Amino acid sequence: MVAPLPKPGELVAGRYFVVGKLAAGGMGLVLAARDEAEGGRPVALKLLHPELARDPEMVRRFRREGAVLRSLDHPSIVRMYDIGGDDRGRLFTVMELLEGETLLARIEREGPLALELVLTLARGVGAALDAVHGHGVLHGDLKPANVFLVDEGGALQVKLVDFGTSKVHGLERLTRTGEVVGTPIFMAPELLTGDGSIDARIDVYAFGVLLYEALAGAPAFTERNPGKLLFQIVMGQAVPLAERRATLPPHVVAAVARAMSPKKDTRFESALALVAALEGR
Repeated sequence: MVAPLPKPGELVAGRYFVVGKLAAGGMGLVLAARDEAEGGRPVALKLLHPELARDPEMVRRFRREGAVLRSLDHPSIVRMYDIGGDDRGRLFTVMELLEGETLLARIEREGPLALELVLTLARGVGAALDAVHGHGVLHGDLKPANVFLVDEGGALQVKLVDFGTSKVHGLERLTRTGEVVGTPIFMAPELLTGDGSIDARIDVYAFGVLLYEALAGAPAFTERNPGKLLFQIVMGQAVPLAERRATLPPHVVAAVARAMSPKKDTRFESALALVAALEGR
C-alpha cells in the first residue's frame, strides 16, 4: 500500500526535507524541498499521486519523464537530479528548483507580450526542442504552462518542463486506447485523428500555437464545445493572428501560420527553422 503524500517537515527517502507545496496536478504533487545529502540544496520534489501509483501505465509514464530529463543536459530544459522511491512505496523525481513564473502566468497577467520578449522565449524554446528532438524524444505537451521563465541576472532564461507525456520517437504513441494524452488546443491534428505517423512536427505545431497565444494574449482556438473545438483544430480554423494583432510584421504572422498548418508536410521541419523564420532569416 502506497503511503499518503508527504507534508512539510517530513524527510523523504532519508534525504529530502519537505519545505512546502509548489503545485498540484493530475499526476501528483510538486513540493519545495532541501536535499540534505547535498548540503541543503533547494530542489523540487515531484511525487506520483498514491492512487495513480497503482496504475502500471501511470508509473511507467512518471518514470519515463525522469529518464528523459536525466538524458538531457541543456540550459533551457529543467535539470533532473534523481529518480526513485522510498520505503513507503512513494515514487518521486527530484529536479532543480525554478524561481520565476510560467509563460501562461505572464500572458494572463500582461496579455499580448512584446515582440522582442516573444522572440527571446522562442529562441529558448527552439533550442530546448532541438536538444529534445536530437535525443529522439518528442515532448508531446508543449504549452505556456510548461514553459518556465527564470530571471538570471537580468536576462530571461527559458526552461522547458513537464515531460510526462513525452515519447521516444518510433517506440510508442502519445495516445492510449480511448484516451487523448495532452492538451487539445496545442495538439497537432494528426494526434487527434490518429492519421499518419508522428514526428517532431507535432512539437513544431504546438510551438506555433504557443507563439500565437503569447503574441495575441489569447488562445488560438476558443470554441467551448469539444466536438466543434476538435473540428476547428483539425481544419485549421484559428482566428487569424493578424486580426488579433494587426501591428505584427508579416513575416512573423506567416511563420506562426506555417507552424500551425493542419497539414504537417507544410509545417517547418524543425523548431529552429521556425525560430529563423520568426527572426526574418
